Amino acid sequence: MKDVPKPLRGLQARWQQLWNDEKRRINFLLALGLAGMMLLCFSEWLPSGAAAEEPATAAGAQAEEPAAYARELEDRLAELIGRMEGAGRTRVLVTLAAGPQTSYAANTERTADSQRREYVQMDGSALVEQVASPQLLGVAVVCEGGDDPGVQAAVTELVDALTDVGANHITVTKMSDEP
Repeated sequence: MKDVPKPLRGLQARWQQLWNDEKRRINFLLALGLAGMMLLCFSEWLPSGAAAEEPATAAGAQAEEPAAYARELEDRLAELIGRMEGAGRTRVLVTLAAGPQTSYAANTERTADSQRREYVQMDGSALVEQVASPQLLGVAVVCEGGDDPGVQAAVTELVDALTDVGANHITVTKMSDEP
């Protein structure tokens, strides 16, 4: 008891008395375990930050993501194509076939006659394994040099290389003189 400060010696003596009595020790550990279980149960009733968000807001954010992706891609392509020799002023329109594709982590159990899939959960929601970019349907490019077959071929090749949408889904045409 030499290394324990004087004010805590009484508390230490009570603790040792409690711990040395097997019945009291078991009752104490049981009460501690029950208190922990009750805290876990009550924590399920508390709203988490993600669950507290309104569903309408979450759905709006998901709908906004593909549009923002398309606008960013349009801006980046327009800037790059506009720097190509002969292209001049450029406007780009990107259309999406589908939004982002989300893959969730899952455990799959297969038996002789059935298959059971259980998604891996973390903090009450499915664990995301991968999110793929939205699929592109087509790209339209309108540029000042769009009537030149050489510019059309170069722009088509560039857009196909960057987006992998396929040359048959890319259109390049001349921009009109009117704004």
